[in-house]
Amino acid sequence: MQAHPNQMKKLDLWPFIWYKHHMKAIEIFHQKQILNHRDGDRFGIFEIRVWKIPISKYYPSGVKYRAWLSEDGETVFGFDNHKPKGPHLHIRDLEVGYVFRNIDALREDIEALIEKEGFVYEG
Repeated sequence: MQAHPNQMKKLDLWPFIWYKHHMKAIEIFHQKQILNHRDGDRFGIFEIRVWKIPISKYYPSGVKYRAWLSEDGETVFGFDNHKPKGPHLHIRDLEVGYVFRNIDALREDIEALIEKEGFVYEG
């Protein structure tokens, strides 16, 4: 017995639907390093992680990220886009929205804040 053409189309999509629903995050970038401050007496710890994930309402770009700079165990700044908050920026104890445009713009924004805070980043 042959399947109806519409039934075949539904069956052909099943592996794709299952994969997309169950696909885990794939880390595409990770870096952790100590950054010296320009004054020479201070240092911070900077870490960035970027993952490729399935596109969803929480992650329309298919990218999840976390970039954090801390000094003496305290947040200097941090960028992340976890759900349900979406893209946002932590500046010390303050949290504000962030407009994620793309990975390159995120990197530029991070590097600008590192410089503004007086740390030296050699990416």
